[in-house]
Amino acid sequence: MLLENKIAVITGNPYGIGRECAALFAREGASVVAIDDSRLGWSVNGATESEMPHFLADVSDVDAVAAVVAECERKFARVDVLFNLAGRAVKQCFESTTDATWSQMIGRNLSAAFVCSQKFLPLMKRASNGIIIHHASIDGFLGNPSLAAYSAAKGGVIPLTHVMAHDLGKYGIRVNCISTGGIRDGASRPDDASRIRVTPLGRTGTPQDVARVALFLASELSTYVNGANIVVDGGRTSITQGCYED
Repeated sequence: MLLENKIAVITGNPYGIGRECAALFAREGASVVAIDDSRLGWSVNGATESEMPHFLADVSDVDAVAAVVAECERKFARVDVLFNLAGRAVKQCFESTTDATWSQMIGRNLSAAFVCSQKFLPLMKRASNGIIIHHASIDGFLGNPSLAAYSAAKGGVIPLTHVMAHDLGKYGIRVNCISTGGIRDGASRPDDASRIRVTPLGRTGTPQDVARVALFLASELSTYVNGANIVVDGGRTSITQGCYED
């Protein structure tokens, strides 16, 4: 098993990508901890057939995250893998983007990655070769119509990954991110012709497509991968029409 005896923390997204990553990590031997501000519940039908530890917290709130870290320290003493998956998109054209929407998108999609990484860092230093994975988006380097705040926030995740990879390498901690595009999960709309038309593989992505990449980054298969942004979009950004407009 690729994650045997590892402690893995996954933030946000208790459906779709988050649920699939949690299940896959558990099947590969990890003890998985979930953190989110949702009461949807995280359950994994993996090898243990058990309910995973689930903490309710706003992952962009410093005090809330610090309280969860203290609980994790009491229960596990260390953290081997941190997957900052929390994210949310609100569709508003630029001129209609409110201050509240801007703050919410920056907090949920960018600040949360910073806060969780910094607060969990002491526990990750106790691990042997800790791993941090951020969830970014192709919107972070191309932008997407009517998603100015979300695109800007995800755009910040990529250079944050680069700087953290440099600064935390001395502790043996690797930091990478996954930029997704066109992934169909519990929060997204069904398949449609506009998505498929701009995707060379001719289909939308699945949570499993993302989870397998996350497993690669979280495991010993990627021991010399640090500071990378792996794009999981079916090839949409390999051509100039990487984004689409309704």
